[in-house]
Amino acid sequence: MEYVEPNLVKLSGSDFHLEEAWQDIRGFDAYDVDGDKIGTVKDFYIDREAHVTRFLDVEAGGFLGVGKKRYLIPVEEVTRNVGETDRVTVNHHRDTVLDSPDFDPEAVPDVAFQRDVYGHYGLSAPEGSSTTKITKEEIAAKQESGDTADDGESRNEGGDGVIATVAKKAGKGAAKGAVKGAAKEVWKK
Repeated sequence: MEYVEPNLVKLSGSDFHLEEAWQDIRGFDAYDVDGDKIGTVKDFYIDREAHVTRFLDVEAGGFLGVGKKRYLIPVEEVTRNVGETDRVTVNHHRDTVLDSPDFDPEAVPDVAFQRDVYGHYGLSAPEGSSTTKITKEEIAAKQESGDTADDGESRNEGGDGVIATVAKKAGKGAAKGAVKGAAKEVWKK
């Protein structure tokens, strides 16, 4: 069986970086639409092909480290009121988040799991996402046909709040960081 590199990467465990310090919401508290606390944002998951943030990793529950669980939340479902410091809002009730698919932060979520998470929140995988790509043959056929235009900026996504904007900018910063990192590696050799 051929090894296929995961399409997502944790921001904290990668060469990707945010363009601006204010974009980093790791450590922020996550609240639901009713103002009830869900947990804390631990990390971002970035689509390594599209260079955009797809999910927030939120830790919730437990007492003194026991019984804590982690949840992936699509960035389209999270907003941030810049008037509120250290806080983001998930556009759902707390129970919706707590009933989402079980997530192991030690393993990179596979494509099927990502689709389950999007489905749980009533979303389909974003167009242009590596989550929507099924086989290498389909990718090669698309590239050969010249159909590589990125329609990501023209589509209308729900949750056009600050988090989605930050996620897009973070992905662009991540792409720039990856290019700069690659350039540095070339100069080292």
